[in-house]
Amino acid sequence: MSPRHATAIHYRLASPDDALAIGRLARRVTRRWILPEQPASAAAALLYGMSARVIRKKILAGQRFHLAWQEDGRLAGVAAMRDDCHLFQFFVSTRMHGRGIARQLWRRAMRDAVRRAGTRRFTLNASAMAVPVYRCFGFVDSGLPTVSQSGLVTQPMQLERH
Repeated sequence: MSPRHATAIHYRLASPDDALAIGRLARRVTRRWILPEQPASAAAALLYGMSARVIRKKILAGQRFHLAWQEDGRLAGVAAMRDDCHLFQFFVSTRMHGRGIARQLWRRAMRDAVRRAGTRRFTLNASAMAVPVYRCFGFVDSGLPTVSQSGLVTQPMQLERH
């Protein structure tokens, strides 16, 4: 096995105690990949939603955060689903790109939603840089790009399972 793939990844659902690690990963990846393509006005609201306090509340409210942990205890990725149908946070550590973690997290989140709720239609709002990743998972554009009140630009996408 090459050093690039030497780290074993373990997958599980998040508990409220994971909120700090999730928030750190989400904010780090967002600052690196999403904020450079967004207006400055979008940063505060976007990053606030990734605070440990907000994430802990979401977990306690029943939103499902699927996690990928490295064997050294570092969080490698997160896929968060609301209402068993809307993917609202999806991040993989930059160092861990290209190892299949995103695909595995998506499959776990999707299977969980199908098992729990029989979900057939999944939605998300993608940043421009993430659109190609979601297309590889089978998502298609479901409308024109949208702009939030803070100026955040996203592409609505959906996936229909048959």
